[in-house]
Amino acid sequence: MIRTTLSLVDCTVESNRSIRFDSPVRRRTARVVDRLLVIAVCLLIATSLVPAVVASSAGDAGGDLATGSDDLEEALVDGDEPIELVVRFKEPDLPNDPDVVEERLETHADDTQQPLLEYAESTPGVDVEETFWVANAVVLTVDPDRVDLAAFEQFDDVEEIHENFELAVPEEPPEIDESNETADERTTWGLEATNVPTVWRTHETRGEGVRVAVLDTGIDVDHPDLELYTDDPSDPTYPGGWAEFDETGERVVGSTPHDTGTHGTHVSGTVAGGASNGTAIGVAPDADLMHGLVLEETGGTFAQVVAGMEWAVEADADVVSVSFGTTDRHHQLIEPVRTVDRSGAVVVSSIGNEGHGTSGSPGNVYESIAVGAVDEDGSVPEFSGGERIDRAEWEEPPAEWPETYVVPDVVAPGVAIESSVPGGYESMPGTSMATPHVAGTVALLRSIDPGASSEAISTTLRETAWKPDGTSTEVDTRYGYGIVDAAAAADELAAAAGETDVEIDTDPGSGTDGAANDDSLEQPRESADRDEARTDVAFAVAGLALLAIVAVVLAFAGRTRE
Repeated sequence: MIRTTLSLVDCTVESNRSIRFDSPVRRRTARVVDRLLVIAVCLLIATSLVPAVVASSAGDAGGDLATGSDDLEEALVDGDEPIELVVRFKEPDLPNDPDVVEERLETHADDTQQPLLEYAESTPGVDVEETFWVANAVVLTVDPDRVDLAAFEQFDDVEEIHENFELAVPEEPPEIDESNETADERTTWGLEATNVPTVWRTHETRGEGVRVAVLDTGIDVDHPDLELYTDDPSDPTYPGGWAEFDETGERVVGSTPHDTGTHGTHVSGTVAGGASNGTAIGVAPDADLMHGLVLEETGGTFAQVVAGMEWAVEADADVVSVSFGTTDRHHQLIEPVRTVDRSGAVVVSSIGNEGHGTSGSPGNVYESIAVGAVDEDGSVPEFSGGERIDRAEWEEPPAEWPETYVVPDVVAPGVAIESSVPGGYESMPGTSMATPHVAGTVALLRSIDPGASSEAISTTLRETAWKPDGTSTEVDTRYGYGIVDAAAAADELAAAAGETDVEIDTDPGSGTDGAANDDSLEQPRESADRDEARTDVAFAVAGLALLAIVAVVLAFAGRTRE
Protein backbone atom coordinates (compact mmCIF):
# COMPACT_ATOMS: atom_id res chain seq x y z
CA MET A 1 0.00 0.00 0.00
CA ILE A 2 1.31 3.47 -0.85
CA ARG A 3 0.84 6.20 1.72
CA THR A 4 1.88 9.68 0.47
CA THR A 5 2.00 12.76 2.67
CA LEU A 6 2.14 16.15 1.02
CA SER A 7 3.39 19.29 2.71
CA LEU A 8 2.82 22.83 1.59
CA VAL A 9 6.50 22.94 0.72
CA ASP A 10 5.86 20.31 -1.99
CA CYS A 11 3.53 22.72 -3.74
CA THR A 12 5.62 25.90 -3.43
CA VAL A 13 7.10 27.38 -6.56
CA GLU A 14 9.22 30.48 -6.12
CA SER A 15 9.63 32.94 -8.92
CA ASN A 16 13.08 34.05 -9.89
CA ARG A 17 13.47 37.21 -7.75
CA SER A 18 16.38 38.44 -9.86
CA ILE A 19 14.03 39.28 -12.74
CA ARG A 20 13.27 42.99 -12.85
CA PHE A 21 9.80 44.22 -13.72
CA ASP A 22 9.66 47.68 -15.24
CA SER A 23 5.95 48.43 -14.80
CA PRO A 24 2.97 47.68 -12.52
CA VAL A 25 1.25 45.81 -15.36
CA ARG A 26 4.22 43.55 -15.77
CA ARG A 27 4.44 43.00 -12.01
CA ARG A 28 0.76 42.04 -11.86
CA THR A 29 1.24 39.76 -14.84
CA ALA A 30 4.18 38.09 -13.17
CA ARG A 31 2.20 37.50 -9.96
CA VAL A 32 -0.62 35.93 -11.98
CA VAL A 33 1.88 33.68 -13.74
CA ASP A 34 3.33 32.67 -10.38
CA ARG A 35 -0.08 31.75 -9.00
CA LEU A 36 -1.01 29.83 -12.14
CA LEU A 37 2.20 27.87 -11.85
CA VAL A 38 1.41 27.03 -8.20
CA ILE A 39 -2.06 25.79 -9.12
CA ALA A 40 -0.79 23.81 -12.10
CA VAL A 41 1.95 22.08 -10.14
CA CYS A 42 -0.37 21.24 -7.22
CA LEU A 43 -3.00 19.74 -9.49
CA LEU A 44 -0.38 17.82 -11.44
CA ILE A 45 1.00 16.25 -8.25
CA ALA A 46 -2.45 15.45 -6.84
CA THR A 47 -3.83 13.87 -9.99
CA SER A 48 -0.72 11.77 -10.41
CA LEU A 49 -1.24 10.33 -6.94
CA VAL A 50 -4.77 9.03 -7.47
CA PRO A 51 -4.04 6.25 -9.96
CA ALA A 52 -0.94 5.22 -8.01
CA VAL A 53 -2.86 4.91 -4.77
CA VAL A 54 -5.83 3.16 -6.36
CA ALA A 55 -3.53 0.75 -8.18
CA SER A 56 -1.65 -0.07 -4.99
CA SER A 57 -4.85 -0.63 -3.04
CA ALA A 58 -6.18 -3.02 -5.65
CA GLY A 59 -3.30 -5.34 -4.96
CA ASP A 60 -0.69 -6.85 -7.22
CA ALA A 61 -2.58 -9.04 -9.65
CA GLY A 62 0.54 -9.99 -11.50
CA GLY A 63 3.63 -11.81 -10.39
CA ASP A 64 4.82 -15.35 -10.83
CA LEU A 65 2.24 -18.10 -11.22
CA ALA A 66 1.85 -20.22 -8.09
CA THR A 67 2.31 -23.90 -8.77
CA GLY A 68 1.10 -25.37 -5.50
CA SER A 69 4.05 -27.72 -4.92
CA ASP A 70 7.64 -28.43 -5.86
CA ASP A 71 6.60 -31.93 -6.91
CA LEU A 72 4.40 -30.52 -9.65
CA GLU A 73 7.17 -28.35 -11.06
CA GLU A 74 9.59 -31.28 -11.03
CA ALA A 75 7.04 -33.48 -12.79
CA LEU A 76 6.53 -30.89 -15.51
CA VAL A 77 10.24 -30.25 -15.95
CA ASP A 78 11.62 -33.77 -15.62
CA GLY A 79 8.68 -36.04 -16.37
CA ASP A 80 8.09 -37.80 -19.66
CA GLU A 81 4.54 -38.95 -18.87
CA PRO A 82 1.38 -36.81 -19.15
CA ILE A 83 0.34 -35.36 -15.80
CA GLU A 84 -3.04 -34.26 -14.45
CA LEU A 85 -3.07 -30.76 -13.07
CA VAL A 86 -5.69 -28.30 -11.89
CA VAL A 87 -5.65 -24.70 -13.12
CA ARG A 88 -7.31 -22.30 -10.68
CA PHE A 89 -8.80 -18.96 -11.66
CA LYS A 90 -9.75 -15.80 -9.80
CA GLU A 91 -12.86 -15.87 -7.65
CA PRO A 92 -15.68 -13.37 -8.21
CA ASP A 93 -17.28 -11.09 -5.67
CA LEU A 94 -20.54 -12.70 -4.65
CA PRO A 95 -23.86 -11.14 -3.59
CA ASN A 96 -25.59 -11.80 -0.28
CA ASP A 97 -28.39 -13.76 -1.94
CA PRO A 98 -27.74 -17.55 -2.02
CA ASP A 99 -30.31 -17.91 -4.79
CA VAL A 100 -28.08 -16.16 -7.32
CA VAL A 101 -24.70 -17.57 -6.22
CA GLU A 102 -24.76 -20.50 -8.61
CA GLU A 103 -25.62 -18.40 -11.67
CA ARG A 104 -22.98 -15.79 -10.82
CA LEU A 105 -20.30 -18.43 -10.35
CA GLU A 106 -21.17 -20.25 -13.57
CA THR A 107 -21.05 -17.03 -15.58
CA HIS A 108 -17.76 -15.97 -14.01
CA ALA A 109 -16.23 -19.40 -14.65
CA ASP A 110 -17.32 -19.36 -18.29
CA ASP A 111 -15.79 -15.91 -18.84
CA THR A 112 -12.49 -16.50 -17.07
CA GLN A 113 -11.86 -20.05 -18.32
CA GLN A 114 -12.63 -19.45 -21.99
CA PRO A 115 -9.14 -18.21 -23.04
CA LEU A 116 -7.52 -21.30 -21.52
CA LEU A 117 -10.04 -23.63 -23.12
CA GLU A 118 -9.36 -22.08 -26.53
CA TYR A 119 -5.62 -22.41 -25.93
CA ALA A 120 -5.99 -26.08 -24.98
CA GLU A 121 -8.08 -26.80 -28.06
CA SER A 122 -5.37 -25.45 -30.36
CA THR A 123 -2.31 -26.72 -28.45
CA PRO A 124 -0.95 -30.28 -28.83
CA GLY A 125 -0.11 -31.82 -25.47
CA VAL A 126 -2.91 -30.08 -23.53
CA ASP A 127 -6.25 -31.85 -23.05
CA VAL A 128 -9.21 -30.56 -21.05
CA GLU A 129 -10.61 -33.23 -18.74
CA GLU A 130 -13.23 -31.26 -16.80
CA THR A 131 -14.30 -27.74 -15.85
CA PHE A 132 -15.79 -26.58 -12.54
CA TRP A 133 -17.49 -23.49 -11.15
CA VAL A 134 -17.91 -24.46 -7.48
CA ALA A 135 -14.15 -23.98 -7.52
CA ASN A 136 -13.21 -21.87 -10.53
CA ALA A 137 -10.98 -24.54 -11.98
CA VAL A 138 -10.10 -26.59 -15.06
CA VAL A 139 -8.57 -30.08 -14.91
CA LEU A 140 -6.01 -30.64 -17.66
CA THR A 141 -3.82 -33.47 -18.80
CA VAL A 142 -0.50 -31.94 -19.87
CA ASP A 143 2.43 -33.52 -21.68
CA PRO A 144 5.50 -31.92 -20.03
CA ASP A 145 7.66 -32.75 -23.07
CA ARG A 146 5.49 -30.53 -25.26
CA VAL A 147 4.19 -27.83 -22.91
CA ASP A 148 6.10 -25.43 -20.67
CA LEU A 149 4.43 -24.43 -17.42
CA ALA A 150 5.33 -20.81 -18.18
CA ALA A 151 2.85 -20.90 -21.05
CA PHE A 152 -0.01 -20.56 -18.54
CA GLU A 153 1.30 -17.20 -17.34
CA GLN A 154 -0.25 -15.57 -20.40
CA PHE A 155 -3.75 -15.89 -18.90
CA ASP A 156 -4.52 -12.94 -16.64
CA ASP A 157 -7.19 -14.74 -14.60
CA VAL A 158 -5.09 -17.80 -13.75
CA GLU A 159 -3.95 -17.68 -10.11
CA GLU A 160 -2.50 -21.09 -9.39
CA ILE A 161 -1.74 -24.53 -10.80
CA HIS A 162 -1.67 -27.54 -8.52
CA GLU A 163 -1.75 -31.31 -8.68
CA ASN A 164 -4.97 -33.27 -8.75
CA PHE A 165 -4.02 -34.45 -5.27
CA GLU A 166 -5.73 -37.23 -3.34
CA LEU A 167 -7.96 -37.11 -0.29
CA ALA A 168 -8.17 -40.28 1.77
CA VAL A 169 -10.79 -42.25 3.57
CA PRO A 170 -9.46 -42.02 7.15
CA GLU A 171 -7.75 -45.14 8.42
CA GLU A 172 -10.08 -46.88 10.82
CA PRO A 173 -8.74 -46.55 14.38
CA PRO A 174 -8.65 -49.64 16.63
CA GLU A 175 -12.15 -50.76 17.57
CA ILE A 176 -13.20 -49.91 21.10
CA ASP A 177 -16.07 -52.13 22.20
CA GLU A 178 -18.22 -49.88 24.34
CA SER A 179 -21.62 -50.77 22.97
CA ASN A 180 -24.13 -51.79 25.65
CA GLU A 181 -26.89 -52.27 23.14
CA THR A 182 -29.43 -55.02 23.75
CA ALA A 183 -32.12 -56.51 21.56
CA ASP A 184 -34.76 -54.46 23.39
CA GLU A 185 -33.25 -51.07 22.54
CA ARG A 186 -34.79 -49.18 19.66
CA THR A 187 -31.89 -46.88 18.67
CA THR A 188 -28.12 -47.00 18.59
CA TRP A 189 -26.29 -45.43 21.50
CA GLY A 190 -25.18 -42.61 19.21
CA LEU A 191 -28.75 -41.49 18.54
CA GLU A 192 -29.61 -41.67 22.22
CA ALA A 193 -26.50 -39.74 23.24
CA THR A 194 -27.38 -36.88 20.91
CA ASN A 195 -31.05 -36.82 22.01
CA VAL A 196 -32.33 -37.55 18.52
CA PRO A 197 -35.47 -39.51 19.60
CA THR A 198 -36.55 -36.47 21.64
CA VAL A 199 -36.51 -34.36 18.48
CA TRP A 200 -38.61 -36.97 16.67
CA ARG A 201 -41.23 -36.87 19.42
CA THR A 202 -41.21 -33.21 20.38
CA HIS A 203 -40.91 -31.60 16.96
CA GLU A 204 -42.58 -34.39 14.98
CA THR A 205 -39.94 -34.49 12.28
CA ARG A 206 -37.41 -37.02 11.06
CA GLY A 207 -35.89 -34.80 8.42
CA GLU A 208 -38.80 -34.50 5.99
CA GLY A 209 -38.24 -32.15 3.07
CA VAL A 210 -34.46 -31.87 3.55
CA ARG A 211 -31.86 -33.10 1.06
CA VAL A 212 -28.61 -34.50 2.45
CA ALA A 213 -25.77 -35.21 0.02
CA VAL A 214 -23.24 -37.71 1.36
CA LEU A 215 -19.95 -37.63 -0.57
CA ASP A 216 -18.09 -40.88 -0.02
CA THR A 217 -17.24 -44.32 -1.43
CA GLY A 218 -20.76 -45.12 -2.63
CA ILE A 219 -23.87 -46.78 -1.23
CA ASP A 220 -25.54 -50.19 -1.25
CA VAL A 221 -29.11 -49.34 -2.27
CA ASP A 222 -30.19 -52.94 -1.73
CA HIS A 223 -29.70 -52.57 2.00
CA PRO A 224 -33.11 -52.73 3.74
CA ASP A 225 -32.35 -49.66 5.86
CA LEU A 226 -31.35 -47.38 3.00
CA GLU A 227 -33.58 -45.52 0.58
CA LEU A 228 -31.84 -43.33 -1.96
CA TYR A 229 -33.64 -40.32 -3.37
CA THR A 230 -34.46 -40.36 -7.09
CA ASP A 231 -36.41 -38.27 -9.57
CA ASP A 232 -37.46 -41.44 -11.42
CA PRO A 233 -37.95 -44.69 -9.47
CA SER A 234 -37.98 -46.63 -12.71
CA ASP A 235 -34.46 -45.50 -13.66
CA PRO A 236 -31.70 -47.71 -12.16
CA THR A 237 -29.22 -44.80 -12.28
CA TYR A 238 -31.24 -42.99 -9.59
CA PRO A 239 -31.28 -39.58 -11.31
CA GLY A 240 -31.15 -36.71 -8.85
CA GLY A 241 -29.94 -38.90 -6.03
CA TRP A 242 -26.82 -40.64 -7.33
CA ALA A 243 -23.69 -39.64 -9.19
CA GLU A 244 -20.26 -41.18 -9.68
CA PHE A 245 -17.17 -39.22 -10.73
CA ASP A 246 -13.87 -40.46 -12.09
CA GLU A 247 -10.44 -39.19 -11.03
CA THR A 248 -10.59 -36.20 -13.40
CA GLY A 249 -13.98 -35.15 -12.03
CA GLU A 250 -15.96 -36.31 -15.04
CA ARG A 251 -19.32 -37.85 -14.26
CA VAL A 252 -19.56 -41.54 -15.10
CA VAL A 253 -22.45 -41.89 -17.51
CA GLY A 254 -24.85 -44.74 -16.81
CA SER A 255 -23.42 -45.46 -13.35
CA THR A 256 -25.75 -47.25 -10.96
CA PRO A 257 -25.46 -47.04 -7.16
CA HIS A 258 -22.78 -49.22 -5.59
CA ASP A 259 -20.18 -49.02 -2.84
CA THR A 260 -16.49 -49.45 -3.65
CA GLY A 261 -15.95 -50.40 -0.01
CA THR A 262 -18.09 -50.16 3.13
CA HIS A 263 -17.41 -46.62 4.37
CA GLY A 264 -20.04 -44.83 2.27
CA THR A 265 -22.85 -47.22 3.14
CA HIS A 266 -21.99 -46.96 6.84
CA VAL A 267 -22.03 -43.16 7.06
CA SER A 268 -25.15 -42.98 4.87
CA GLY A 269 -26.91 -45.26 7.33
CA THR A 270 -26.08 -42.99 10.26
CA VAL A 271 -27.43 -39.97 8.39
CA ALA A 272 -30.73 -41.42 7.18
CA GLY A 273 -30.91 -45.17 7.79
CA GLY A 274 -34.03 -46.96 8.92
CA ALA A 275 -34.77 -49.62 11.54
CA SER A 276 -35.52 -52.81 9.62
CA ASN A 277 -33.72 -54.95 12.22
CA GLY A 278 -35.60 -53.30 15.09
CA THR A 279 -32.89 -50.74 15.93
CA ALA A 280 -32.96 -47.28 14.39
CA ILE A 281 -29.55 -46.37 12.98
CA GLY A 282 -30.26 -43.07 11.20
CA VAL A 283 -30.61 -39.58 12.69
CA ALA A 284 -32.91 -38.27 9.92
CA PRO A 285 -34.52 -41.34 8.31
CA ASP A 286 -37.12 -39.32 6.39
CA ALA A 287 -34.61 -36.94 4.78
CA ASP A 288 -33.98 -37.24 1.05
CA LEU A 289 -30.66 -39.09 0.96
CA MET A 290 -28.35 -38.41 -1.97
CA HIS A 291 -24.95 -39.98 -2.53
CA GLY A 292 -22.02 -38.86 -4.66
CA LEU A 293 -19.28 -41.43 -5.22
CA VAL A 294 -16.12 -39.32 -5.07
CA LEU A 295 -13.81 -41.88 -3.45
CA GLU A 296 -12.66 -45.35 -4.27
CA GLU A 297 -12.26 -47.74 -1.36
CA THR A 298 -9.31 -45.80 0.10
CA GLY A 299 -9.55 -42.29 -1.35
CA GLY A 300 -10.17 -39.96 -4.26
CA THR A 301 -8.79 -36.91 -6.04
CA PHE A 302 -9.36 -33.20 -5.62
CA ALA A 303 -11.27 -33.18 -8.91
CA GLN A 304 -13.61 -35.94 -7.75
CA VAL A 305 -14.40 -34.15 -4.50
CA VAL A 306 -15.01 -30.79 -6.19
CA ALA A 307 -17.20 -32.48 -8.80
CA GLY A 308 -19.25 -34.02 -6.00
CA MET A 309 -19.65 -30.67 -4.24
CA GLU A 310 -20.73 -29.02 -7.48
CA TRP A 311 -23.26 -31.78 -8.12
CA ALA A 312 -24.65 -31.38 -4.59
CA VAL A 313 -25.18 -27.64 -5.05
CA GLU A 314 -26.79 -28.13 -8.47
CA ALA A 315 -29.13 -30.72 -6.92
CA ASP A 316 -30.19 -28.22 -4.22
CA ALA A 317 -28.71 -30.16 -1.31
CA ASP A 318 -29.36 -28.58 2.09
CA VAL A 319 -26.56 -30.47 3.83
CA VAL A 320 -23.28 -31.86 2.47
CA SER A 321 -21.67 -34.57 4.62
CA VAL A 322 -17.93 -35.18 4.13
CA SER A 323 -16.25 -37.97 6.16
CA PHE A 324 -12.76 -37.81 4.66
CA GLY A 325 -9.90 -35.40 4.18
CA THR A 326 -6.20 -34.82 3.90
CA THR A 327 -4.07 -33.94 6.93
CA ASP A 328 -2.81 -30.38 7.43
CA ARG A 329 -3.94 -27.18 5.66
CA HIS A 330 -4.82 -27.46 1.98
CA HIS A 331 -5.85 -24.04 0.73
CA GLN A 332 -7.06 -25.50 -2.56
CA LEU A 333 -10.18 -26.69 -0.70
CA ILE A 334 -11.10 -23.28 0.72
CA GLU A 335 -12.91 -21.98 -2.35
CA PRO A 336 -15.16 -25.02 -2.96
CA VAL A 337 -16.18 -25.22 0.71
CA ARG A 338 -16.95 -21.50 0.83
CA THR A 339 -18.95 -21.76 -2.38
CA VAL A 340 -21.11 -24.57 -1.01
CA ASP A 341 -21.64 -22.55 2.17
CA ARG A 342 -22.58 -19.43 0.20
CA SER A 343 -25.08 -21.44 -1.81
CA GLY A 344 -27.00 -21.99 1.43
CA ALA A 345 -25.96 -25.60 2.11
CA VAL A 346 -24.26 -26.59 5.36
CA VAL A 347 -20.90 -28.38 5.03
CA VAL A 348 -20.27 -30.92 7.80
CA SER A 349 -16.82 -32.50 7.78
CA SER A 350 -14.73 -34.85 9.92
CA ILE A 351 -11.64 -33.39 11.55
CA GLY A 352 -9.52 -36.55 11.12
CA ASN A 353 -8.19 -39.54 13.04
CA GLU A 354 -4.58 -38.46 13.53
CA GLY A 355 -5.02 -37.42 17.16
CA HIS A 356 -4.63 -34.29 19.22
CA GLY A 357 -2.63 -31.50 17.60
CA THR A 358 -3.74 -32.42 14.07
CA SER A 359 -6.58 -31.66 11.68
CA GLY A 360 -7.43 -32.27 8.05
CA SER A 361 -8.96 -30.39 5.14
CA PRO A 362 -11.75 -29.72 4.32
CA GLY A 363 -12.71 -30.08 8.00
CA ASN A 364 -10.31 -27.35 9.11
CA VAL A 365 -11.57 -24.88 6.50
CA TYR A 366 -13.27 -22.19 8.59
CA GLU A 367 -16.68 -22.44 6.91
CA SER A 368 -16.99 -26.19 7.58
CA ILE A 369 -18.65 -27.52 10.72
CA ALA A 370 -15.70 -29.57 11.92
CA VAL A 371 -16.59 -32.73 13.86
CA GLY A 372 -14.57 -34.75 16.34
CA ALA A 373 -15.51 -37.97 18.16
CA VAL A 374 -16.56 -39.02 21.67
CA ASP A 375 -17.19 -42.43 23.19
CA GLU A 376 -20.21 -43.62 25.14
CA ASP A 377 -18.80 -42.14 28.37
CA GLY A 378 -18.51 -38.71 26.76
CA SER A 379 -14.71 -38.86 26.56
CA VAL A 380 -12.74 -37.84 23.48
CA PRO A 381 -10.75 -40.86 22.19
CA GLU A 382 -7.06 -40.49 21.44
CA PHE A 383 -7.54 -40.77 17.68
CA SER A 384 -9.85 -37.72 17.41
CA GLY A 385 -8.10 -34.70 15.92
CA GLY A 386 -8.17 -31.13 17.18
CA GLU A 387 -5.97 -28.06 17.33
CA ARG A 388 -5.89 -24.27 17.39
CA ILE A 389 -5.30 -22.88 13.92
CA ASP A 390 -3.62 -19.61 13.08
CA ARG A 391 -5.00 -17.86 10.03
CA ALA A 392 -1.43 -17.09 8.93
CA GLU A 393 -0.73 -20.83 8.59
CA TRP A 394 -2.92 -20.93 5.48
CA GLU A 395 -1.74 -19.82 2.08
CA GLU A 396 -3.75 -16.72 1.10
CA PRO A 397 -6.59 -17.19 3.61
CA PRO A 398 -9.78 -15.13 3.24
CA ALA A 399 -9.42 -11.70 4.81
CA GLU A 400 -12.55 -12.11 6.92
CA TRP A 401 -11.29 -15.19 8.77
CA PRO A 402 -10.32 -14.61 12.42
CA GLU A 403 -6.66 -14.56 13.39
CA THR A 404 -7.06 -17.86 15.26
CA TYR A 405 -9.80 -20.45 15.65
CA VAL A 406 -10.28 -23.89 17.17
CA VAL A 407 -11.22 -27.20 15.57
CA PRO A 408 -13.32 -29.23 16.00
CA ASP A 409 -16.45 -27.12 16.34
CA VAL A 410 -18.33 -29.92 18.07
CA VAL A 411 -17.99 -33.62 18.83
CA ALA A 412 -20.44 -36.48 18.40
CA PRO A 413 -20.56 -40.26 18.94
CA GLY A 414 -17.68 -41.85 17.05
CA VAL A 415 -16.79 -45.08 18.87
CA ALA A 416 -18.50 -48.45 18.34
CA ILE A 417 -21.04 -46.95 15.95
CA GLU A 418 -23.39 -49.58 14.56
CA SER A 419 -24.65 -48.85 11.06
CA SER A 420 -25.32 -50.35 7.67
CA VAL A 421 -22.69 -51.96 5.45
CA PRO A 422 -23.19 -53.90 2.22
CA GLY A 423 -24.93 -57.10 3.21
CA GLY A 424 -25.61 -56.25 6.86
CA TYR A 425 -24.37 -54.17 9.79
CA GLU A 426 -21.03 -53.38 11.34
CA SER A 427 -19.62 -51.41 14.25
CA MET A 428 -16.95 -48.85 13.32
CA PRO A 429 -15.02 -46.07 15.10
CA GLY A 430 -13.76 -42.75 13.79
CA THR A 431 -14.53 -39.09 13.26
CA SER A 432 -16.03 -40.33 9.99
CA MET A 433 -18.74 -42.01 12.08
CA ALA A 434 -19.25 -38.90 14.23
CA THR A 435 -19.78 -36.61 11.24
CA PRO A 436 -23.05 -38.15 9.95
CA HIS A 437 -24.57 -37.76 13.44
CA VAL A 438 -24.08 -34.01 13.03
CA ALA A 439 -25.12 -33.97 9.36
CA GLY A 440 -28.33 -35.77 10.31
CA THR A 441 -28.91 -33.32 13.16
CA VAL A 442 -28.56 -30.43 10.72
CA ALA A 443 -31.19 -32.12 8.54
CA LEU A 444 -33.57 -32.23 11.52
CA LEU A 445 -32.93 -28.52 12.19
CA ARG A 446 -33.50 -27.61 8.56
CA SER A 447 -36.75 -29.55 8.62
CA ILE A 448 -37.91 -27.59 11.68
CA ASP A 449 -36.92 -24.23 10.20
CA PRO A 450 -36.33 -24.45 6.42
CA GLY A 451 -35.46 -20.75 6.28
CA ALA A 452 -32.63 -20.98 8.81
CA SER A 453 -29.30 -19.91 7.38
CA SER A 454 -26.21 -22.08 7.60
CA GLU A 455 -24.76 -19.54 10.03
CA ALA A 456 -27.83 -19.74 12.29
CA ILE A 457 -27.68 -23.53 12.31
CA SER A 458 -23.98 -23.78 13.09
CA THR A 459 -24.29 -21.14 15.81
CA THR A 460 -27.20 -23.04 17.36
CA LEU A 461 -25.23 -26.30 17.34
CA ARG A 462 -22.32 -24.65 19.11
CA GLU A 463 -24.37 -22.74 21.67
CA THR A 464 -26.38 -25.79 22.71
CA ALA A 465 -23.49 -28.28 22.85
CA TRP A 466 -22.51 -29.56 26.30
CA LYS A 467 -19.47 -30.98 28.07
CA PRO A 468 -19.19 -33.68 30.73
CA ASP A 469 -18.58 -32.67 34.33
CA GLY A 470 -14.94 -32.09 35.13
CA THR A 471 -14.01 -30.80 31.66
CA SER A 472 -13.18 -27.23 30.74
CA THR A 473 -16.13 -24.96 30.10
CA GLU A 474 -14.09 -23.05 27.54
CA VAL A 475 -13.82 -23.87 23.85
CA ASP A 476 -10.91 -26.32 23.55
CA THR A 477 -9.11 -28.47 21.03
CA ARG A 478 -10.62 -31.75 22.25
CA TYR A 479 -14.34 -31.01 22.52
CA GLY A 480 -14.58 -27.71 20.66
CA TYR A 481 -17.82 -26.27 22.01
CA GLY A 482 -18.93 -29.68 23.22
CA ILE A 483 -21.09 -32.70 22.41
CA VAL A 484 -23.95 -32.10 19.99
CA ASP A 485 -27.40 -32.07 21.60
CA ALA A 486 -29.97 -32.38 18.83
CA ALA A 487 -32.94 -31.75 21.13
CA ALA A 488 -31.50 -28.60 22.70
CA ALA A 489 -30.52 -27.26 19.27
CA ALA A 490 -33.99 -28.01 17.88
CA ASP A 491 -35.69 -26.31 20.82
CA GLU A 492 -33.53 -23.19 20.48
CA LEU A 493 -33.96 -22.93 16.72
CA ALA A 494 -37.72 -23.47 16.96
CA ALA A 495 -38.00 -20.84 19.68
CA ALA A 496 -36.01 -18.33 17.65
CA ALA A 497 -38.15 -18.98 14.59
CA GLY A 498 -41.32 -18.49 16.65
CA GLU A 499 -40.17 -15.32 18.37
CA THR A 500 -39.18 -13.30 15.33
CA ASP A 501 -40.41 -12.78 11.81
CA VAL A 502 -37.04 -11.43 10.72
CA GLU A 503 -35.11 -13.97 8.67
CA ILE A 504 -31.48 -14.30 9.64
CA ASP A 505 -29.43 -12.97 6.77
CA THR A 506 -26.86 -15.22 5.16
CA ASP A 507 -23.77 -13.16 4.41
CA PRO A 508 -21.66 -15.11 1.91
CA GLY A 509 -18.63 -13.13 2.98
CA SER A 510 -19.07 -13.84 6.66
CA GLY A 511 -18.50 -17.56 7.02
CA THR A 512 -18.95 -17.99 10.76
CA ASP A 513 -20.10 -21.55 10.16
CA GLY A 514 -16.70 -23.11 10.40
CA ALA A 515 -14.29 -24.13 13.03
CA ALA A 516 -14.99 -23.09 16.58
CA ASN A 517 -13.45 -20.09 18.24
CA ASP A 518 -13.96 -18.06 21.39
CA ASP A 519 -15.98 -14.87 21.17
CA SER A 520 -12.81 -13.03 22.12
CA LEU A 521 -11.19 -14.37 18.94
CA GLU A 522 -13.98 -13.27 16.58
CA GLN A 523 -12.89 -10.76 14.00
CA PRO A 524 -14.99 -8.35 11.90
CA ARG A 525 -16.32 -10.10 8.82
CA GLU A 526 -15.80 -7.28 6.32
CA SER A 527 -13.26 -7.54 3.59
CA ALA A 528 -10.01 -5.98 4.73
CA ASP A 529 -8.89 -5.55 1.14
CA ARG A 530 -11.91 -3.47 0.23
CA ASP A 531 -11.57 -1.35 3.37
CA GLU A 532 -7.94 -0.77 2.53
CA ALA A 533 -8.80 0.28 -1.01
CA ARG A 534 -11.46 2.70 0.24
CA THR A 535 -8.99 4.19 2.71
CA ASP A 536 -6.34 4.72 0.04
CA VAL A 537 -8.77 6.39 -2.33
CA ALA A 538 -9.99 8.60 0.51
CA PHE A 539 -6.40 9.68 1.18
CA ALA A 540 -5.93 10.58 -2.46
CA VAL A 541 -9.16 12.56 -2.66
CA ALA A 542 -8.38 14.36 0.59
CA GLY A 543 -4.95 15.26 -0.72
CA LEU A 544 -6.42 16.60 -3.93
CA ALA A 545 -8.94 18.69 -2.02
CA LEU A 546 -6.23 20.08 0.26
CA LEU A 547 -4.07 21.09 -2.66
CA ALA A 548 -7.00 22.78 -4.39
CA ILE A 549 -7.75 24.76 -1.22
CA VAL A 550 -4.13 25.85 -0.95
CA ALA A 551 -4.16 26.98 -4.55
CA VAL A 552 -7.35 29.01 -4.07
CA VAL A 553 -5.98 30.63 -0.90
CA LEU A 554 -2.82 31.65 -2.70
CA ALA A 555 -4.81 33.10 -5.55
CA PHE A 556 -7.02 35.20 -3.27
CA ALA A 557 -4.05 36.28 -1.23
CA GLY A 558 -2.37 37.55 -4.36
CA ARG A 559 -5.49 39.43 -5.46
CA THR A 560 -5.69 41.12 -2.04
CA ARG A 561 -2.10 42.32 -2.29
CA GLU A 562 -2.88 43.86 -5.64
